[in-house]
Amino acid sequence: MSLLFVFRFALRLCRPYWGSLLLIAACIVVETAYVAVSPLSFQYLIDDAFPAKDAGLFALVLTLLVIGGAFYLGAGIVSDRRLAKVNEQAVYDLRAQLFRHIAGQSEDFHRRFDQGSLTNRLTSDVSAVDRTISGVLPRTFRELLALLIGLSLLFHLEWKLALAMIAGFVLLFASPYVLQRKAERSSERYREENDAYIGIIDEVLKGRRVVKGMNAAAYILGRVERRLASLQTAGIRVTFVYALLDRIPQSAFLALNAAMIGFGGTLIFQDQLSVGSFIAFFTIFLSAGQSVSSLSQVIPSLIEAGVSFRRIAEVLQYRSPLARPSEPKPFEGVREGFRFRDVAFGYDEHALALDGVTLAIPAGGMTAFVGQSGSGKSTALQLLLRFYDPKRGSIEVDGIDLRELSETDYRRHTGVVFQDSFLFNGTVYENISLSRPGVAESDVRAAAEAARIHELIERMPEGYATLVKDFGGNFSGGQRQRIAIARALIGSPRLLVLDEITSALDPSTEAEINELIESFRGERTIVTVTHRLASVTNADLIVVFRNGTVAETGTHRELLARGGLYAEMWEKQHGFVLSGDGFQAKVEGERLSRLPFFRGIPFEQLDSMSDRFVTEKYDAGHTVVRENDPGDKFYIIVRGRVSVEKAGVRVAVLEDGDYFGEIALLKDIPRTADIVTVKPTVLLSLRREQLLELTAAYPSIREVLERTLKERMK
Repeated sequence: MSLLFVFRFALRLCRPYWGSLLLIAACIVVETAYVAVSPLSFQYLIDDAFPAKDAGLFALVLTLLVIGGAFYLGAGIVSDRRLAKVNEQAVYDLRAQLFRHIAGQSEDFHRRFDQGSLTNRLTSDVSAVDRTISGVLPRTFRELLALLIGLSLLFHLEWKLALAMIAGFVLLFASPYVLQRKAERSSERYREENDAYIGIIDEVLKGRRVVKGMNAAAYILGRVERRLASLQTAGIRVTFVYALLDRIPQSAFLALNAAMIGFGGTLIFQDQLSVGSFIAFFTIFLSAGQSVSSLSQVIPSLIEAGVSFRRIAEVLQYRSPLARPSEPKPFEGVREGFRFRDVAFGYDEHALALDGVTLAIPAGGMTAFVGQSGSGKSTALQLLLRFYDPKRGSIEVDGIDLRELSETDYRRHTGVVFQDSFLFNGTVYENISLSRPGVAESDVRAAAEAARIHELIERMPEGYATLVKDFGGNFSGGQRQRIAIARALIGSPRLLVLDEITSALDPSTEAEINELIESFRGERTIVTVTHRLASVTNADLIVVFRNGTVAETGTHRELLARGGLYAEMWEKQHGFVLSGDGFQAKVEGERLSRLPFFRGIPFEQLDSMSDRFVTEKYDAGHTVVRENDPGDKFYIIVRGRVSVEKAGVRVAVLEDGDYFGEIALLKDIPRTADIVTVKPTVLLSLRREQLLELTAAYPSIREVLERTLKERMK
């Protein structure tokens, strides 16, 4: 990393304040000149004033020192005041520039820079810029100026000593450059490890309920300790390298100091140098040497600053791949509808999440994107929201490509509710009015009433001034979702986009939210993504995705009659009864009969079997079964999503109506993979012992099971 990069970067930040910079530079010149020139007084005092007892000369020198000291003090105060103001203004500008740049980025940006890295760049690296502008660069300028003035005076006093001294100074300067690249690499590695550490700490703090509820403290502590060990190793390396950068110049300066005393003494013995001149020379030499030593010591700070400046520059230089039209077209809301035209998109260059998607979304209706996990439905929604642009094809609204529209206008007329219902720490009022700061209070209340949360807010002691704490942790899931819906409705957007908004809610709350969404129909265009088909049976259009393509479209009735993928998904999710609070579930015998290994078993026997299933409910992140554990249970997923993982790598995702562990019904075979919940999940489980009790009463069940499982294991 070139040290010139640091100077150029800092000067660009301070460019708007050139007037103040020139004043600061002038003040530093006054300060430095006084410190550098004042040792010359020793020559006149020792060689002239003291031997001749010349009181007039003594008084003149003393007066000049006092007057110069006053200028020195005044210049120092002015430069300190101006520097503090310029520094804070420049750092403020940088922080604001960074935030504006990040806020305007697409999702690609956040795939490039993870949260820990961004947090570290916005805090530690910006703090390094602060220290560099306020301290390191002014110190560098001051010491360089002092060195130049000192060298000029030294040549004036004795050029032989000055030449010898310059040779020594070259060694002082050269030594840090030998280690510069190694110091840069060590500092970069330390920052990367610190990014990862900040990321894992942020993750642990946000997921603390999962950690505590799942008794996973030991596992998490192990992860943190491993990350701390890596950070410690990188810290030892960078500290040692910087210590060498400091140690070597100090040692070289001590050696040069001894050499100057020896050489100067020799010149005095040979009557080539007076004692007064030598004392003045040596005092100036010490000052100049201190400047050189300070410059060599400041190099590690400049190297560290260079790493921080580069990391900040990487963020600022990132350009969003989203199209930015020079003359964007205005957008006043959806009038005719959307159209996907041969859309293809992939999150990387190796695979497409969508390929050849063509579909029409009518205005004013409710359109649902459904499909298995990884089918492309959520990706299609993100393209509709312009979080990404298609790699191929186009998405049009009212016949205009989204890439040609004003992004600000498009988002102003779009309301979005996400699955996680993220709330900001602030008041309820501030959360609802988030996208419309300064909006009338009546509009906030109207949005809350539309989301059916107004009365609850009014019953709170602080009303709309109630503080949201811990990102909404002091509200229930349903309350958070209603506040998020109210936030989306502020400003009466013509397009409402819903992303799995009921997936983490209990059945009664889900039903309330679905009823609420139904009340919005006709007023605006609604596009929703869900994997739970029961919530979109009344949709005007259902788009079924499979492997990144549109498998079929139609209404609920049309798709069921067609007997395709949608009908298959409906059958899989149908046949469960869940209590309003979501804590108790039951599977119907008819639903069990559709499982391949239960086919042919009479319904009355399956009804007896269904009574033996036990409800298990888990939060996200819970390991239901571990690889190589004994297999003694069969599971059916009533609601939720689980990940099938081998050696920490996800190999499949299972959702509502899927099942796993069926081999355990009859065979004592260890588990072949980990099963981890991705979101809150309700399972029904059946133990082998319970099944064996049932087969004792109904031997035909065992016969069917053995036959079908034997075929599946071939």
